[in-house]
Amino acid sequence: MKREVAGFLGKGGKGILILVVISLIVFGVTFGYAAEPAKGSFPKMNIKLGHSGVMDMSYHKGSVKFAELMKERTGGAVTVDVFPANQLGSEKDMLEQVKNGVIHISLTGPSMLAQFKGWGPIGVLGMPYVLKGDTEDELRPKLIKLARGPLMKDLNERAAKESDIRILDMGWWYGERHLTTKTKQVTKPDDVKGLKIRTMDSPMARAALAALGAATTPMAVAELYTALQLGVVEGQENPLNTIYSHKFYEVQKYVALTGHMAMNLVLVINEKFYQSFSPELRAIFVKSMQDAGNFESEMQIGMNKKNAQDLKDKGMIITAVNKADFAKKTKDAWKEFEPVFGKGFYEKVVEAAR
Repeated sequence: MKREVAGFLGKGGKGILILVVISLIVFGVTFGYAAEPAKGSFPKMNIKLGHSGVMDMSYHKGSVKFAELMKERTGGAVTVDVFPANQLGSEKDMLEQVKNGVIHISLTGPSMLAQFKGWGPIGVLGMPYVLKGDTEDELRPKLIKLARGPLMKDLNERAAKESDIRILDMGWWYGERHLTTKTKQVTKPDDVKGLKIRTMDSPMARAALAALGAATTPMAVAELYTALQLGVVEGQENPLNTIYSHKFYEVQKYVALTGHMAMNLVLVINEKFYQSFSPELRAIFVKSMQDAGNFESEMQIGMNKKNAQDLKDKGMIITAVNKADFAKKTKDAWKEFEPVFGKGFYEKVVEAAR
């Protein structure tokens, strides 16, 4: 056998053998790369994402979806740990942590983000009745047109440089915010006057209820149930899914469907951290966040619809008020904040969202 092999190699077989070995190596590398194209393409990192919602809320499930997409699309290189229910602090605390690079991503609302340098104009989205429509199915396409359009993209680029906070996506749907009360049923704007109502901890988030004459009390949502139970505040305002998920029906009796704010959610990331990524990885972050937002929004709109009946089943009395009356009473609330938004920006937002 040795002589046969030697004879074969001696007759030019040595060259053929070398070609065969090279071919096997090349094909082996090629096949190995094709099987796992993303492996080794991105740096390994573990990301913290914090938000204020409880675990059965749509935006927690949307955050988990984002984590799944990032792991899948980076071949396991990027993992995301989601921290719900204010585990990492209040919304404002988490925004500060993102700004300072303590955590990587947090979920908040436009009115809260507007308190940070460069981000004042986004507070327009927290003004009463900026988006026009009768149902959430009508309102969300208008939000997407605005949130993922050129006006907000330009704001994002400018504000990220000033604040060290960048938006990955502002197209997540939270819903129309409605008013709940314990002892007084609200049927018209004048019924709100003098009521002590909890709002988010932002001057812009208080604008609608303040215009209606309420005594607004800012408070973290984690403290709200106890405050309602003890009578520290008489009512609060949130989408129906939040009212149901946080069991406010146990400490509130009435829901007035004011829809005074059609609220989106904003996912932000530390700007320096984001700029450290390759362009390909940045694109994966943005696309994954938008896809997770579409998943979350469809779920949230469905839950807001379903929870209307759920709240009735829990004994709450739901009143369909005349929104036009509430809109008329709050139509000038934005003017107080025009110096923060910038002259003409409110009008541009309203036009872009038509």
